[in-house]
Amino acid sequence: MTPWLVALLLVALLLPATTTHATPGVNERFQEYYTQHQGMRILGYPLTDLTYADGHPAQYFEKGRLEDHRGAVVDPTWAFMYGRLTVELMERDPDGPVNAMGITYAALAHAAQPRWQQAPPAGFTGGTMPISTGMFVPYDAQLQPAPGHVVPMRFWNYINRADLFPGGWLHDIGLPLTAATTVETYKNGELREITYQAFERIVLTYDPQNPAAWQVERGNIGQDALRTWSPPAVSAAIELPQPDAPVTLPLHLQATIWGGQPGEQVTATLRWQDGTHFSQSFTLLRGKLGGGLAIGNLSWLSPGDPPPTQPATLELRSAGGNILARQPVRVLGPDDPNTAEVTIYWLHPSNEEVVPHTQRVVKTPAIGTAALNELLWGPPRTQIGFRTALPTPEEVLNYPGNRPDWGPRVTLRSLTIEDGVATADFSQEMRAYGGGSLRVRMIRQQITQTLLQFPTVDTVIIAVEGETEGVLQP
Repeated sequence: MTPWLVALLLVALLLPATTTHATPGVNERFQEYYTQHQGMRILGYPLTDLTYADGHPAQYFEKGRLEDHRGAVVDPTWAFMYGRLTVELMERDPDGPVNAMGITYAALAHAAQPRWQQAPPAGFTGGTMPISTGMFVPYDAQLQPAPGHVVPMRFWNYINRADLFPGGWLHDIGLPLTAATTVETYKNGELREITYQAFERIVLTYDPQNPAAWQVERGNIGQDALRTWSPPAVSAAIELPQPDAPVTLPLHLQATIWGGQPGEQVTATLRWQDGTHFSQSFTLLRGKLGGGLAIGNLSWLSPGDPPPTQPATLELRSAGGNILARQPVRVLGPDDPNTAEVTIYWLHPSNEEVVPHTQRVVKTPAIGTAALNELLWGPPRTQIGFRTALPTPEEVLNYPGNRPDWGPRVTLRSLTIEDGVATADFSQEMRAYGGGSLRVRMIRQQITQTLLQFPTVDTVIIAVEGETEGVLQP
């Protein structure tokens, strides 16, 4: 070994080891809200990837937790909320320090006891009321007359800044839990007097030695929350349908259940705004990335028609009844002019003939694509006994030739129609059909008959990953 190589190896051995840690980014479902609400100042950097809090998609940041409540509320102003971390930390981590101020969450809990609340000022009839020491706020969610706390004007002016808290102080900050208190604590190596006040969703601090624009700050209680936080043992990520997407019935569901096991049951409930709801159980399949996969059609099986068009919530629960995830959707009623009727061909229960059935889809200029996408999801449970020859998710996932880059189901890559010739190009998962001349014939018939309903189609060509030669061979 040459001397220079020996020296290079010695230098490498003496250098300190380094570890690269991936920094989570703002999850895409929160990105727009974070950007529009000065997220860097109000929340700081994200500390976790997407997780769940009481069934709501959530993400932890330095100064708080952002939650997506679109699946549980009607009022859009409450679609996104900051988590009630102060209240949670009082219960979960009483011995933990508050924002390194030398006090604990147990001390905050003590200061938040009702006996320390101030009686309403004389003549108070509700809402808020200015007094000599600040603004009196009752401890009541509707701001009805009740004992409460005084918020000093430096804090009151801060939480009423529309540029920082456009949802309003009650939505973004919450009710004051304690009176404002001044403590002496070391900061940057020097003793300082800092005033703090706890609210439901934040702890505010005032440090007169900070630059003027930063004298009032939100405490880093998101960091505090991570001392006792751990990802839920079982949670879910609903991949389909997308949040707030317009959908028709049957509703197509695809969700990964982290911590779920193949063979376990989860229950999907669709709940309309008017209170109408129905539930259906799904047996988990083996997920590609671990956990379980809930995939299939959520079908209306009740007598009569489903409700007219309105917002609804798709909710997933474990076998024990715990909420795993929620997703807001807009369910289009059967008479909605934004829907269209298509014919889908399924296999007859008692023979190998293809039989037409009508279903409603969201109206689109690409109506042929919409019809094929319905075909790929398989027959709804309303059509008892009918089958499909196309590979099902279970067949795709268990197929011996399944590769790491395969998804859990067959999808349509593209549909082109030129001079009466329709070319339907399917994803590689179509190869999980397993062979057999009869099955190949049935697959071709289902696809061809579904496309021939459209007057612009005379001939159908089937492709897989862009290839037309040698596909769907017995």
